[in-house]
Amino acid sequence: MPDEFPPLAPLPQLTLHPSTDPSTIDAPQIVSSWLTTLTTSLSKTNPTLATTATQSLFLPAHSWFRDLATFTWTISCHNGAETIGKYLHDSTAGFTDAVADLQGVLAPRLEDMGGMKFIQAGFRFKTRVGKGRGVVRLANVDEETWQAWTVYTVLERLDGQDERVQVGPANGTGPSMAQSTDDVQVLVIGAGHSGLVLSAHLQDLGLTYLTVEKTPRIGDSWRNRYESIKLHTPSYTDHYAFLKFPSNWPRYPDQKHIADWMEHYAAIMELNVLLETEARKVGFDEETGKYTFELRGRDGSLRRIMASHVVLASGLFDERAPVRPRFDHEECFTGKIYHTTEHKSARLVPDVQSKKVTIIGAGTSAHDIAQDFVNHGAKSVTLVQRGEIYVASLEALEQVSLIMWDTPGISTEDADLLGNSFAWPIVRTLSIGASQMMGAIDKELLDGLEKAGMAVKRGVRGDSLVDHMFVKGGHFYLDQGASQMLIDGRIKVQRCEGGVRGYYPEGIILADGRKIESDLVILATGIERGGKVAEQIMGKEAMDKVGELFGMDEAQERIGCWRPTGVPGLWFMAGSFMWSRQYAPILALQLAAAEWGLTSGQE
Repeated sequence: MPDEFPPLAPLPQLTLHPSTDPSTIDAPQIVSSWLTTLTTSLSKTNPTLATTATQSLFLPAHSWFRDLATFTWTISCHNGAETIGKYLHDSTAGFTDAVADLQGVLAPRLEDMGGMKFIQAGFRFKTRVGKGRGVVRLANVDEETWQAWTVYTVLERLDGQDERVQVGPANGTGPSMAQSTDDVQVLVIGAGHSGLVLSAHLQDLGLTYLTVEKTPRIGDSWRNRYESIKLHTPSYTDHYAFLKFPSNWPRYPDQKHIADWMEHYAAIMELNVLLETEARKVGFDEETGKYTFELRGRDGSLRRIMASHVVLASGLFDERAPVRPRFDHEECFTGKIYHTTEHKSARLVPDVQSKKVTIIGAGTSAHDIAQDFVNHGAKSVTLVQRGEIYVASLEALEQVSLIMWDTPGISTEDADLLGNSFAWPIVRTLSIGASQMMGAIDKELLDGLEKAGMAVKRGVRGDSLVDHMFVKGGHFYLDQGASQMLIDGRIKVQRCEGGVRGYYPEGIILADGRKIESDLVILATGIERGGKVAEQIMGKEAMDKVGELFGMDEAQERIGCWRPTGVPGLWFMAGSFMWSRQYAPILALQLAAAEWGLTSGQE
């Protein structure tokens, strides 16, 4: 495994015991018995007996328990029977009434995943404060014994929630509230997709909130990017909360579709958004536990607002902070240099047909912008590549990684439940095989790219596409058409592990001495993570307590995101469209629990 990635989870030998007759396996009875034993052991008053009984339900070393706000008011993951047993018995959640789903895709059944055999089942449960759902996977230890390999639990609703909630403007929210109140329960900073979906859940829970956005229109976070941008995941995986994309939309919506959708979503959901406004923390009252923020309008107007909680939904990456390397002799270059964050469209480049374009970098934006220049007739387009990248066709991605969200009979909600039910270390281990499967599907494509000079990965070195998409956050490309242009030679690639040495008047010089004539050099060299924006808003002291925002803790759960940060009342909401749909309700539930006195909000 490359040193840049966290450890992977070893997989146990998941086979049926030789004495087990597959034809006699009664999956519903086995799952019901396991759930009954779990709830009984958790209710035992003798701590020693209770812990022993619970531990016996899990594989000793290779078991995993992922929990979203059920046993503690956070997102956590635990490995090994002893650690899991302690976690469950330290909780005061009151886990009861666990029953298996007996219908549909989550009904108990024997599964075979590439030769790994286990029983998988969905289940429902209650706690002292609410109810939720879960997924369990049981391994066959001997003829009579089944122990848990993985368990996933997520709290979905709070008791009394329906009675507390008055949806929409009737609860004091809605567009008019932005003009009338100076005290809310939650201040959301950022009205991108994460902020909008969270706002919808806050409104559904009846919490008073205000969402502020610095741009003039909702959706400008997409309108301000390059025109050719599209979703690199299909629309059926990216539905918003409470409102799905139209079924007749493009499979991969473009900039206009998404920007306009965001604007209309806010209007249809009657979300309480204040535009052209930036927020800055000016104080925190220890006695009341409330923040004071100064809201500054683009017209120079100032207003102060108090909030018990502030959620930064300003993005995983900061478009205002491009990573812009400086190379030797830049001043002597006679052409133009700019970063991908400044690119709008090749059609806006004067006399584009005469331009030799060089793009430093080979990730997603580099490919997209190269394709844009080819489509607008640039004289030549060249990518400069340092390290290997993952490339996958959209067909391979859908067939292997996303097939569950496009399978008849599986709802988006059930697919989300199953998709989140593996601990991240297991996801990453399984994804190595998935990347190899995609590589096999894309063999002709990848062979053509290698022949054209691009260095690609195929999942044989201990990492995967998932590692690059969700851990590293770069060095991959989901093909939207640029790959064939590379194979055809319409886009050239120059590989140099040492990267760029510097400039000369007519272009750039690579580290190995090769020269590339260029009229226009575009830096596809990345964007800083959003932690700097958070520091500007909340201050360095607060962010030092949070740690590496959006990084991974020891269990490979996201630091600070969707769960308590360790700083009272400070929360973060970020991620893909899919993640926003999946984790916004968890964060909203934690905020509601804090406001309803069920928790301090930062346990």
